[in-house]
Amino acid sequence: MRFRILGPLEVERGGEQLHLGGGLQRVAMAIMLLDANRIVPVNRMIEAIWGEAPPETARNQIQIRISQLRRLLGDTAQPHRLLITKPPGYRLRVERGQLDLTDFDELTEQARLENPAQAARTLRAALALWRGPMLSNVRSDLVQRIVHGVQERRLLAHEQCIELELGEGRHQQLVAELRGLVRDNPLRERLHGLLMLALYRSGRQAEALDVFRAYRVMLQDTLGLVPGDELRRLELAILNQNAELDSGPAIVSQTPVPRQLPPMISRLSGREVEMRRISSLLDETGAGTGLPIAAIVGRAGVGKTELALQTAHRLSPSYPDGQLYIDLREGELQPTNVLSQFLRALGVTVIPRLLEERGALFRSTVAGSRVLVLLDNAGSFEQIRPLLPGGSPSAVLITGRHHPIGLPEHRVVRLDVLGNEGAVELLTHDIGAHRAALEPDAVRTLAEQCGGLPLALRIAGARLAVRPQWTVRTLVDLLSDSRTMLDVLSHGDLEIRASLDVSYQGLSRKAQRLFRRIGLLGSPQIAHWLGEALLGDDAAQDAFDELVDASLLVRRGQRYVMHDLVRAYAGESALTGDGEEQRRTAVERACKRFLFLADRAHQRSYGGHFTLLRGKDTGDSQDDGLADALFGNDPLGWLEDERTTLLASVRQAAAHDLDELCWNIAMTAITLFEVRAYYDEWRTVAEIALESCRRAANTRGEGAMLYSLSTLAIFQQRYNEAQPLLVQAIDIFELIGEVHGMALALRNLALSMRVRGEVDVALDRYRQALPLLEAVGDPAAEGHVLVSIAAIHLEEGRLGEAEPLLDRALAIFRDEGVPRGEAQALKRIADLALLRGDAPRALEEFEGALAIVRSIRDRIGETYVLHGTGEAQAALGRVDQAERVLSHALAMAQELGERHIEGRTRLSLGLLLSQQGDPGGVAHLEKAHALFTDMEAERWRAKAAEALARSR
Repeated sequence: MRFRILGPLEVERGGEQLHLGGGLQRVAMAIMLLDANRIVPVNRMIEAIWGEAPPETARNQIQIRISQLRRLLGDTAQPHRLLITKPPGYRLRVERGQLDLTDFDELTEQARLENPAQAARTLRAALALWRGPMLSNVRSDLVQRIVHGVQERRLLAHEQCIELELGEGRHQQLVAELRGLVRDNPLRERLHGLLMLALYRSGRQAEALDVFRAYRVMLQDTLGLVPGDELRRLELAILNQNAELDSGPAIVSQTPVPRQLPPMISRLSGREVEMRRISSLLDETGAGTGLPIAAIVGRAGVGKTELALQTAHRLSPSYPDGQLYIDLREGELQPTNVLSQFLRALGVTVIPRLLEERGALFRSTVAGSRVLVLLDNAGSFEQIRPLLPGGSPSAVLITGRHHPIGLPEHRVVRLDVLGNEGAVELLTHDIGAHRAALEPDAVRTLAEQCGGLPLALRIAGARLAVRPQWTVRTLVDLLSDSRTMLDVLSHGDLEIRASLDVSYQGLSRKAQRLFRRIGLLGSPQIAHWLGEALLGDDAAQDAFDELVDASLLVRRGQRYVMHDLVRAYAGESALTGDGEEQRRTAVERACKRFLFLADRAHQRSYGGHFTLLRGKDTGDSQDDGLADALFGNDPLGWLEDERTTLLASVRQAAAHDLDELCWNIAMTAITLFEVRAYYDEWRTVAEIALESCRRAANTRGEGAMLYSLSTLAIFQQRYNEAQPLLVQAIDIFELIGEVHGMALALRNLALSMRVRGEVDVALDRYRQALPLLEAVGDPAAEGHVLVSIAAIHLEEGRLGEAEPLLDRALAIFRDEGVPRGEAQALKRIADLALLRGDAPRALEEFEGALAIVRSIRDRIGETYVLHGTGEAQAALGRVDQAERVLSHALAMAQELGERHIEGRTRLSLGLLLSQQGDPGGVAHLEKAHALFTDMEAERWRAKAAEALARSR
């Protein structure tokens, strides 16, 4: 296989050029070749093909193109070897020597290590790989933006080649070539310099000076600029007929080598393991690899910057082309300004105006160079992305408080506090080995008091270093009083608390109160509506503005963020500035406001107070105006954005003995958790609320949280874990006469038994739950039970009994406005049509369900509907379409961790492929069997076993 993109896109297989088909297919191939051996997300492919206005069918069309490309490349057998599905997209596997761009990069890198004469020949070989404008037969704005950067690498290689050849005395042969390059790249200052030098060495001094004058006039007329210093010095040297111009290397503008790393003034302690890991992550500069990148994340004061600088200094000899450094101030610096600084440090004098142009120029300037970029105190990944080089041999080291979204976990070094040994070592270094040896026990105690936090250890060491009359025990004694600890852990420029005191004291009374209440809640972000609740005052904007002006809050969109250290200080201020009853009242107001909004979000998603229990505390008495203003058309989207507030509310409600509010919030949050698969958060809030209710002897709340945890276990297909939780919940609900809770728990118990193969018992439990739900007025839950009963009838072949139940459920969901339930009913109606042999009707119903689940971003539901759609396509004989849709469903199931639908999808895929004689089918069936066995899903395990027996 041979891929060529340095010119028109061409693909050869077995020496024969392949016809790639239409324009969309060429774009898909091009974007994957540009990122060969790396995952290309589906969203990036969509952007490449359709730009900012993709059709609704974009994802399906991508699947079609991928399937067509696989057939074209002869990669149809499972598992695929060349074009591999890898969530969230696809990866095109390219071996060494198969892609001309990789060959070009390898040759240019090789030239760096050779003597001038050989390097020039190697660069000529690299340039010979170009057959014209890169990917000239591919129409895509995104592709062409990427191409621009690669074209820049071509120009750099061409310039380097000519410069080397000039050094070998080939000036006369190069004049015509240089004139063509200058004509095609009129703003390329280095080319003008090379042409001037070639002409001068050829005895054409006047022409050389004419080149300079023409360039100067053009630059002035078009951009209002003048040539750079180096080119002006070259003009002067030509005028003076400087003897240095006659031979040797070309004298033209050279890229400066930036050395921007701040100095290190102290030795690093206790971080050798982390430093070795970072060095390993950055030492990935082989051909064909992506950009070597590592991120150090951790809380304030943990020593991220110190570790990054120490590592960067140690690695600097490996990056001879320079080291760039910037403190991004956690999002304060704009990428546009940072790129300007970087470009000027690299010798670029003409800086483009737009961010995209600056980013492209930066990547082009460092292409092929070994440059280390250190981005300190980074904010969001949006701030980081434009500052990244295009790939190896450069490397990037990032520090920040949070994991940059989009960066793989294996590239993140999570920095925690130092262990005892490392903390003692750091203190010993700062106070001196002799002093530490006199009081080894006190040194260990001091290290423990500082909690292993490097910032605290540095301050403690500094205080002892400037007070030789103190013993280590003196400081230990001072730190034993928690009320004065922050005072003691302050020294010189490391005076944290005093600077916060100055800012705090300058606030108005209302702003001070808001500051304390934010610290009390303990959430890293806060919205305006929540601040009003904490204050008990609807006029909070001035107080927010004061906190922003004092740098105690940072405004991020519609929310405000408080730094960790500032929040710790705010929390301490809450304890000293407010009484216990004031704190409890503030937390109660905030939790009630949040519960009100979460409850409204649930209502608007389910059409009413359906499918979950409600406690006595159901939020404050706000009207719906606030919810309307916050939700827009996406109540679940709002709730998702407030996840940190949700967790903080549950924790604080528990901490202030507001058990009824605590379990109500945790219960209402299921609305979000079950649709968006936030299983970790679900478990956290349910367990906190369960403990709160048990502590308060709140029996109903305890039963509700046991039921919640059982629902979570069912969603995660841990049916053995769900059953004992349900038994406990049912016992509690029966004891206290809680009918609604009993009905919901019976529904869960039925589902658990149904999956385990106890179909008759499950049907009995569903039938027990149904009249109870009718009695308490929960039509949405009633509809879900009807769908579940119908599903059992479908599985048992009783199609006539299933149909009226599904019609009744669909009517309920539509009457009550429950889109998720409507989609589930439509999905089962489609299943019924499929069992009756009416595949076109089934496909129509599946499409209706798919539109609904996508509109509410129910990805789990989408996976189930796609599975059904694939089965309908298979029933219609559309094998290729069925395989594409089922493969997409499988990828989604794996991404979401939904093992049950993964097993069912593998079962369907296995049967489909086996019927076509594809040996990959057996592998899918074996994996399905293993999944169902592990889940103890007996009915589906038996189906998989039967399918395996038929296929072998």
